[in-house]
Amino acid sequence: MSSVPLPILFIMAVFFTFWLILRKFHRLEQKKRALPDLAGYLDANKQAEARCSACDCTEFKDEGLSHGKDARRIISCARCNTLLYRFDPPEQPG
Repeated sequence: MSSVPLPILFIMAVFFTFWLILRKFHRLEQKKRALPDLAGYLDANKQAEARCSACDCTEFKDEGLSHGKDARRIISCARCNTLLYRFDPPEQPG
């Protein structure tokens, strides 16, 4: 048997599991923030109008970058959920 008590092993396993979950979430957020804008997406894929580069679908869904009501939007394919590009609203003079 191990000399480390069972509750300590359990707590270590829980922390390790949460660390893995947070790491996966952080990588997804980094991937979203690194998406090009619409013009960059069209240039990179040599397209005249936006369509999915994975399945050629023209139906999109959008979600907020950090939360549902965020003005910065992430556009993804409605069919295959591929992340496509981001939309940042123009800066308002204040």
